[in-house]
Amino acid sequence: MECYVNEIPIFYKEYGEGVPVLCLHGYTVDHRLMEGCLEPIFQDLKGFRRIYLDLPGHGKTPASKKIKNADDMLDILKSFIEKVIGCERFLLIGESYGGYLSLGLIHLQQQVGGLFLIAPCVISDAQKRQLPSGHEMAVPLAETEEMRARYEREIQSGLSIADKEFTSRYRKGGYSFSFEDEIGNIKFHLPTGIVLGRQDDSVGYMDALALISNFTRATFMVADSAGHNLQIEKKELFTACLLDWVGSV
Repeated sequence: MECYVNEIPIFYKEYGEGVPVLCLHGYTVDHRLMEGCLEPIFQDLKGFRRIYLDLPGHGKTPASKKIKNADDMLDILKSFIEKVIGCERFLLIGESYGGYLSLGLIHLQQQVGGLFLIAPCVISDAQKRQLPSGHEMAVPLAETEEMRARYEREIQSGLSIADKEFTSRYRKGGYSFSFEDEIGNIKFHLPTGIVLGRQDDSVGYMDALALISNFTRATFMVADSAGHNLQIEKKELFTACLLDWVGSV
């Protein structure tokens, strides 16, 4: 399916009926990452309309010179929500940079009825992130044939077709919100689940834990022996956390 926003054909897929669940993937991957980890769980649940989109420059959604920074990307998402979801309250699930964009929507959007973040990016500047080191990173991460297959199917598939020119330009010139300093002050009092990898050397886990005081109904889970792809590396634990969150909303 396609939804035109500012002349950009946003590609998206839908499953099910009921409460809208908007799913935002991370940087340089596409909707298949979210579809791969969420659909095996949601397909057995009733009452949820899952919406998986490809951000501009990712997957099947073309890039646009109109999008220069994260504020522009957020405007695209807001328009997409207005067209596809309307005024209805929805649930929001974001992974990595999709988690960063989700926090931006929480900052600006009053429609979100529940939030679930998977290894979210909280600080855009990689040099300022609190990343694990030393004894934490010394823990080996196990890899099975199933994990390798899922990585190829859900992650590498998106990485291979992302618009490299766009993502490189965007990363250098506009990856962060103009209001990023305000993210630490966001207050959210509805059901929230935040799952993190203890060995995540991409975004870490400590920066997300700083949100705990202002997210008064949040469950935080930090998984040992898990990195940035904890939804694959800790499948059973991830499933339990997501189902717990779904039950709370």
